[in-house]
Amino acid sequence: MASNGSSPVIETQSLRKEYGSTVAVEDLSLEINSGEIFGLLGPNGAGKTTAIEMLQGLRTPTSGDATVLGLALDGNLSEIKDRIGVVPQSFHTFERLTVRENVALIRDLHTDGLAVDEVLAELDLEAYADEPFHSLSGGYQRRTGIAMALVSDPEILFLDEPTTGLDPAARRGTWEQIDRLPEMGTTVVLTTHYMDEVEYLADRVALLISGELEAVDTVSGLVEEYAGETKLVVHLTERTTDAERSTLESTLEDTAQAVYHGEAGELIGVFEDRQRAQETYGALHETGTAHAIDLVSPTMEDVFLELAGESLTPEGDLQ
Repeated sequence: MASNGSSPVIETQSLRKEYGSTVAVEDLSLEINSGEIFGLLGPNGAGKTTAIEMLQGLRTPTSGDATVLGLALDGNLSEIKDRIGVVPQSFHTFERLTVRENVALIRDLHTDGLAVDEVLAELDLEAYADEPFHSLSGGYQRRTGIAMALVSDPEILFLDEPTTGLDPAARRGTWEQIDRLPEMGTTVVLTTHYMDEVEYLADRVALLISGELEAVDTVSGLVEEYAGETKLVVHLTERTTDAERSTLESTLEDTAQAVYHGEAGELIGVFEDRQRAQETYGALHETGTAHAIDLVSPTMEDVFLELAGESLTPEGDLQ
């Protein structure tokens, strides 16, 4: 497998895809580095799947250029396809074959690859190896799909909406498996409309809206640039004494950009720097206060709302 590092394994320059008068992807320019988990985040219809399908050689760009593993898409699709793995959103396989048989079938199609049992072990599928695929839960079916893609020893693995339709426990289990893939030397490119998914998994995130790239950075970088301030909320009560109130206000005022009282009477400090907010959180507790204190940090939800002007439904639609 590819070694970890920071060199680009995917580069696109002004990549564009049209379907008649509809532009699905517009002027997509980005780099994806070796050994990272890279997330393409956006609502349904944002162009995420179209973008990765161009990189997989499944769709021909209308214009622009791209290289995958240093190879131009034009003229090198056979080699590129041999070096990547793909798990589409609508994943299907042989329902009556066992997990091991499905993985072994894909392994037999490749000259070079990994041992089937090694891949099953890596994805914690050993206990299910002899179970028919159709008998598995949605989470383990998805995990089997990842195993089938990994057994060819791909340098890049594309995962299209890997946890759509899974229950919360299955989603978290799938995240844990994906999170381990770079340790195996695999660069992961995933599409998703789940904010918590990129917060958990992605080293870097590209936000796509209506086919256009709005921003690329780490989750923390995006939150810092677009999502606003971190807040400390001290919940005062009827039993809060004037002395306690004064001490709490003074501690906040020493480090916060602004301090004010909320509608419910709570004391709120606003911080541009999360680290300073965390330090102040500790300082407030050191005063011996028994008041409840919440550290309220901005999230990718706030980033998306700022850049898109709308939020997302759980199904991935703009609202």
